Amino acid sequence: MSSEKKVLYRDTENQKIFGVCAGLADYLSMDVTLLRVITVLLIVFGGMSLWVYIILAIVIDPKSVVLKRQQDKIHQTETVEPEPDDDPFAKFDKKK
Repeated sequence: MSSEKKVLYRDTENQKIFGVCAGLADYLSMDVTLLRVITVLLIVFGGMSLWVYIILAIVIDPKSVVLKRQQDKIHQTETVEPEPDDDPFAKFDKKK
């Protein structure tokens, strides 16, 4: 099992309509064509409404937004050593 946490997103690079199936296929580690066929069959023959697909397209963020959010999270967690002049208590730390 990998240490990376899987994130659901719309894959706008490999999209046919909104990228929902491409993102779900990546998340579930399955073939995107198979998932697209299953989705169409579910919509046509009843198991899933077209509204579900539209709602998923609205709710799930695009891949670029998710990757940007992850990059921002990484940059926020990096610690930066303060400069000696930035320490307001440095004058009290000096030994006499």
